[in-house]
Amino acid sequence: MSALDPNVAERLTDLPQVPLDEDGPVFAEPWQAQVFAIAVRLSAQGYFNWKEWTAALAAELAGAAERDEADDGSEYYHHWLAALEKLVSAKGLTDVAALFERREAWADAYRHTPHGRPVELRSGFRINYAYRQSPLHQVQRADGVVKEIRIQDGHLFICNGCCCGRTDKGFPELSLEEFKRQWKKRGIRRRLHLTISGCLGPCPLANVVLLQFRGHSLWFHSINHAGDVNLLYDYVERMLLAESILDPPEGLMSRRFERYLASSTLEVSTTE
Repeated sequence: MSALDPNVAERLTDLPQVPLDEDGPVFAEPWQAQVFAIAVRLSAQGYFNWKEWTAALAAELAGAAERDEADDGSEYYHHWLAALEKLVSAKGLTDVAALFERREAWADAYRHTPHGRPVELRSGFRINYAYRQSPLHQVQRADGVVKEIRIQDGHLFICNGCCCGRTDKGFPELSLEEFKRQWKKRGIRRRLHLTISGCLGPCPLANVVLLQFRGHSLWFHSINHAGDVNLLYDYVERMLLAESILDPPEGLMSRRFERYLASSTLEVSTTE
């Protein structure tokens, strides 16, 4: 990257955990440089001072660590973005609903842009959805310490055990990277948790996923390709928008199966 303004370079030493090399901040993707520049510019223009910004970022990183949302550093700018959204909302520069609407507009554009073409917002796109931040809840541990956890809409478990993805055993390849990539790109990390797990059990089916959503367990097999992953996440997003459990789409319906003795409220036949 080009040389930084000396005043900005000096301020970087105040930032917690910022990825740096000899030239300055390190960015893995263009959006990270953009969100970095927005924070710097807003501070320079006096909308908030640098001390306020470093405090907001430190609080977001600490909160993520407390909720076990911290990682090896690859998610740093996701935390940066979350801190910036909270600070500009607190300063009255925007509000959480407007931020959510714009985020969803970009997610929609990403899903509808052919591969290899620049992502652009679709003209007239609107989403009829009242923003609801995944709430935080305080829980007292057995040692008496009170901790804060995020109450999410659901959890997606991807089997990566003894059979799923094992091409050496004759099973189809598993698109683990696609699961992680779309989970991040779609901006649903604070509403749906993703876990790459060990063996989930129904080995003969292979490439099995368990989607838990608002108290319901939805099992799917043969999620073999990137297109299957996209279909699954589209289904998740429709339920997030509806804030309710919905029937799986046609492309997933035939791959749904029951795993537990207690039957689901979705009576779907898998023998048709």
